[in-house]
Amino acid sequence: MGNSNSSAFRHRTQGVGSPLAEVKAILDSVDTSALIARLWAYRWNGRPGHSLTALWRAHLLRYLLNLPSINALILRLRDDPRLRRLCGFSHQLPHRSTFNRFYSRLSHHQDLVEKALASITNQLQGLLPGFGEKIAVDSTNVPTYSSPRKPTISDSEASWTAKSKPTAKSGKDWHFGYKYHAVADAQYGLPIIGFTTTASRHDSPELPSLLDKASKTHAWFSPTYCMADKGYDAQQNHRAILDCGAIPILPIKSKKNGELYEGVYNNDGAPTCMGLRTMEYVKQDPERGALFRCPAEGCHLKDRRGVRYCQDELWEHKPEDPRRFGPLSRSSPLWKALYGLRQSVERVFKSLKQSRALASHHHRGLLKVGLHACMSVLAFQATALRRLRAGQVRFLRWQVPKVA
Repeated sequence: MGNSNSSAFRHRTQGVGSPLAEVKAILDSVDTSALIARLWAYRWNGRPGHSLTALWRAHLLRYLLNLPSINALILRLRDDPRLRRLCGFSHQLPHRSTFNRFYSRLSHHQDLVEKALASITNQLQGLLPGFGEKIAVDSTNVPTYSSPRKPTISDSEASWTAKSKPTAKSGKDWHFGYKYHAVADAQYGLPIIGFTTTASRHDSPELPSLLDKASKTHAWFSPTYCMADKGYDAQQNHRAILDCGAIPILPIKSKKNGELYEGVYNNDGAPTCMGLRTMEYVKQDPERGALFRCPAEGCHLKDRRGVRYCQDELWEHKPEDPRRFGPLSRSSPLWKALYGLRQSVERVFKSLKQSRALASHHHRGLLKVGLHACMSVLAFQATALRRLRAGQVRFLRWQVPKVA
């Protein structure tokens, strides 16, 4: 394999056949008949070229083997006749330019690659109970094969973005390239939908588009909860999640100097009592909202008559402000447990980068980098489907081992 540190080296396919047979089963599971039919429109009447199916299988094989580039794929195919036969190359291996032209042509038909990916995801949904009910949204950086420090930048569509990083000298971690935005199932840690943008695009405005794309792509998409980090905190995102039929699990951005909202509510939407102490969450009611009480020991309030106790109790319910007062209180144990599932999408990104070459490529431009991300996810999902059909639910995210 291309990356000796990949998790694929540490997990083996016990009881599901040989590694080569596993790779073949994964390649065979992807239905690309519509894609190949469209690509045949490019055929000409001259000397017969190489098989389009073989070229497609070779490119998908690159992601299954976690190879960093097309050149690495060609070298691997030259060294292993079994892999050549697996792809469908019976005689001479195509020239590198043929592989590059095919990838370039493929980038103009990403809609059909996404259709093949959607078919795999639909099969996973049919086999996994509760798939898509708890979803998490986030983005990850995808580099470009271009240096931003040269006088002439070869990738004009790439851009800069930065994230806070206290250990960095500037306090920020800068990245030049693109972003892959995704919705993932938080229970099983599998992607549902995604798309690529230039890196300077902020995450927050992309959330409604992600949910809309998921609804249009998958008829079954009807989540119950939607988790995202603080960067997605915006009124329109809360409303977009509610319009999707889900309950938003989004933390709210802190006010400066710890100030209270409206002088009453803390960052989680919990009210403060007359004694200026944060009230404790009690329970949730669909009609009345969240019930809060003063701490059990009460609050000591001094006045001219001595000491009295504050023992307030109130219901908070403001459906007109879903950002601060959503259907589920941020103070509730259920909200906190659900928010803990948000990290599932980050683990998806980590797996894609470590075992499906998401962070390793030699492509420039939004079109080609977008196809690269889509192919990475397709290889990831197809492997998960193969694992599921083999009865290995525990290893849905672990990939096939090295083909020796």
